[in-house]
Amino acid sequence: MVTKPKSAALRCAFRVLAIASLCLAALPVAHAQQMAPGRIPAPGASPAGPVKIGVYLFAIQELDFSKHTFHPKFEVWFRWRGDAFDPLANLHVVGARSQTVVLEDRRKLANGENYAVARIDAVINATFDTSAFPFERHRLQIEIESPYEDDYLVYEVDRDASMLDPDAFSPGWHLSGFHLSEYRKQYATSFGLSERSNDRYSTLLVEVVGQRTSWRAAVDYFIGFMVCVLLCLVGYFVPTNMLQVRTTLATSATFAAIGNKYVVNSLTETSFTTPLVNVAVVTSFAMLLIFISVSIRCEWLNRGGQPARAARLNRNVGMGAAVSYGLLMAFFFWRALTAIPAQ
Repeated sequence: MVTKPKSAALRCAFRVLAIASLCLAALPVAHAQQMAPGRIPAPGASPAGPVKIGVYLFAIQELDFSKHTFHPKFEVWFRWRGDAFDPLANLHVVGARSQTVVLEDRRKLANGENYAVARIDAVINATFDTSAFPFERHRLQIEIESPYEDDYLVYEVDRDASMLDPDAFSPGWHLSGFHLSEYRKQYATSFGLSERSNDRYSTLLVEVVGQRTSWRAAVDYFIGFMVCVLLCLVGYFVPTNMLQVRTTLATSATFAAIGNKYVVNSLTETSFTTPLVNVAVVTSFAMLLIFISVSIRCEWLNRGGQPARAARLNRNVGMGAAVSYGLLMAFFFWRALTAIPAQ
């Protein structure tokens, strides 16, 4: 008689808990069904009017061709009306592998506007055109995309205060051509909802051109190929009957060219996209092969009792190889130096 009331009470309690659980589970579903599709802010969360945005770019480091990234550091600020909106809460740097946002100042202005400024440290994906390596110029782009559709948020560029630091830190590169603009980004997909097929997002585009600063890069990156060619040219001054000396020079030139090839491959994504590197590699090994072939032929002529013919062959081929190499490399160096920045 005592256990029945307890069982009835337990059954009643379990029913109450089950009903409560079902109600709680239904709340998010009902809320989701009431939300409109797309990236639409909650009521009152969007700013009142356009959001003024500006950028102070003070550093671009580590243009990494093998990882396809660059590392900018900049200050970004916002001025807007509407206390519920926070531009830093959903800051989206397009293509960023990583980004660090450090708030530096936030205040309410006398005219009722809100103001916030933050320091951004990001690593951004980029496609580099290395066809002019190592004299290339790259147009680097930083994009900050609105978290909401342009019906709810539009960026207005603060061109008066935005700038590139005159002493921007970018080792090995000279930065110029700083430019800001705003455009509306539209994605090719509807994200599974036909209602979103025409969605557009206000995006701030920051552009700057980075150019290598000195000829030392060319010397550093091609020193092995230069040594290879010089050793081959020096070899033509060695008497044709001194095969052992010429063989030593050819061996040294081979090591120099192969070592330089590994160095260049580690700096660029692939040699197929760098014509100057391709030409340097092909011409270096071609000069080496010609020198070895001429040395062998001259040795045969010397053994056949024709030293004068061997000397003449050595002289003519050496002069022809030197002139051909000089003209070919000068042409491709000129093409690399006159290359325009990638658009």
